[in-house]
Amino acid sequence: MSGESPPFRNPQSAIRNCVYRLGTFRLALALAKTLPRGLSQALAGAIGRASFPLAKNARESLRANLALVTGRQGRELDALCKTNFARFVRMLADYFYATSAKPDRIRALLAEWRGYEHIEAARARGRGAIVVTAHLGNWELGGMILALRGLPLTVVTLQEPAGGLSRWREDYRRRLGIRTITVGADNTFAFLEMVNALRRNEFVAMLVDRPYAGTGSPVRFFGKETLFSTAPALLWQHTAATVLPAFTLQNERGGYVSFAEPPVEMAGSVNPREALAQNTQRIATAFEAIIRETPEQWFNYVPIWKNEG
Repeated sequence: MSGESPPFRNPQSAIRNCVYRLGTFRLALALAKTLPRGLSQALAGAIGRASFPLAKNARESLRANLALVTGRQGRELDALCKTNFARFVRMLADYFYATSAKPDRIRALLAEWRGYEHIEAARARGRGAIVVTAHLGNWELGGMILALRGLPLTVVTLQEPAGGLSRWREDYRRRLGIRTITVGADNTFAFLEMVNALRRNEFVAMLVDRPYAGTGSPVRFFGKETLFSTAPALLWQHTAATVLPAFTLQNERGGYVSFAEPPVEMAGSVNPREALAQNTQRIATAFEAIIRETPEQWFNYVPIWKNEG
């Protein structure tokens, strides 16, 4: 599912400098168009496993994150992290494949849909839906699948470091009917755009498990404190839209399972700030079981939790 950041956004400068460039995107697109998907997936997995010993900062951050989520240690934890690296690069390969593919080929990636009744119920309710997801699985593909089902979808994103990347990403989304709202200092009307989309009974999708500076609220997540985006809870306060967790995960056969969970029950309060924190916590809690089940597809290569001493 699309959201506030694309698959490549990563503060680790060593990764970002060599990957997060328009030229790299173009090369990856060319390979995606040239290679059969099966070969592309095999090559991507091999690249991911080979990069594991080289990406020290990302590797150590991932080990710390997944150790807390799974309780694994030592070689068992290393094996999980290496699988995670391989899955990440495979996800990227399919990301580029999908952005250059025709709609029928994108649809063919989907092996199973679950929980679509929650999406239909949100649409029937008439107040729009805030689709919340994590850096889990293939969130961009999830957005494409929703759009190809005819749902009016807007994704919320940060401005790219290179203008060419922003234009490229908006162009491929627009071809599928997906609108993009860019948040940050250059767009003071972003929040109003989101509210208006929801009031038109549309779907607004965002990643919430790694908020950008100044937009997070402290939550307990797997027993320790971290930050989650307050945007869904704030939008709910203004619109009463359905808050719907949704994810798209790769199965063992290489296809994808896309599913929506039951809506997060949001609660009002006479103290809006208190309600904002409580509802953000409800969203974080709703994510825990999904991440615990599929840690090999939770792609967070930065420290997630604060040091609590």
